[in-house]
Amino acid sequence: MKFKPIFSVVLPICGVLVACGGGEKPAVEPAPVAAPVVADSSKPDLSNAVDRYSYALGMDLGKAVANVNVPLNIPVLMGAIKDQVDSNRLVLMSDSASESALQDLLLQMQKKKEADDKAQAQKALDEQTKFFAENAKDTTVKKTPKGVQYKMLKAGAGISPKTGDKVQVHYVGSLLDGTEFDNSVKRGEPLEFPVDAVIEGWQDLLQVMKEGDKVKAWIPSALAYGEAGVPPMIPANAMLVFEVELLKVFAEVPAIDSAAVAPVAPAAEPAKAEAKPAEKKAEAKPAEKKPEAKSAEAVKPAAKPAEQKSAEKPAAKK
Repeated sequence: MKFKPIFSVVLPICGVLVACGGGEKPAVEPAPVAAPVVADSSKPDLSNAVDRYSYALGMDLGKAVANVNVPLNIPVLMGAIKDQVDSNRLVLMSDSASESALQDLLLQMQKKKEADDKAQAQKALDEQTKFFAENAKDTTVKKTPKGVQYKMLKAGAGISPKTGDKVQVHYVGSLLDGTEFDNSVKRGEPLEFPVDAVIEGWQDLLQVMKEGDKVKAWIPSALAYGEAGVPPMIPANAMLVFEVELLKVFAEVPAIDSAAVAPVAPAAEPAKAEAKPAEKKAEAKPAEKKPEAKSAEAVKPAAKPAEQKSAEKPAAKK
């Protein structure tokens, strides 16, 4: 494949030289002859099973080579394949030397990837810094307490969620360059989740929205996935762009506390406490004047508070 252009040029030239034979120049210039088509011996016949799987193997090797992010000498690589598969050719390296060279290749690839990733992350950070500075000049753009920029697309009139609440939203998420990575609208299914279960930028944004609001928001990477990103969808230091529609707020309902019915229960106790002194008082008075005559009457008032107490018990349970 590599030498196809050379053959297609050299062979016609050789043919012309042979035809001329080094003799005298003819009186009349011969008519130009089209150069013969040289067959490409490496072109596979994909109807042939051997050519088909041979070509497929070459494709597989090519994909692997394409992922090597350091310089390679392709002619040397092709020569090594020939040396390895042709028993009449000499292999120039031992297996141990080959393994050592491949380890060095992996090390170089890792260093190159780290350098590329670092440069790309810094570029993304610079781009979003520039974007936020320009976007802030738009008078329709607002800012949350933590730094999420947003623009109102449709205003609602419902309640705003709090950290402990659950919400239902539709959203479209993309990168700064417009690459879309998630879309609940296309799925046809809104998402429900607790406010405190999502990235910090979302938490900050949702709490300034009202039920029914639809906004376009720009979330800094520091309030999203930071330097780690979420490969391969979200790169390092990626600013996220969202369209968010807050469909419903499920406000957190406080747990039922026994304190809610406590004021009813203690109300019966003072009556009971007052009843006892009343009994004592009723017993004390007869002792001064007519002990035996008043003692029978003293039983009746003691019975009434008891009846009143029994009537109050259902109210306390309520």
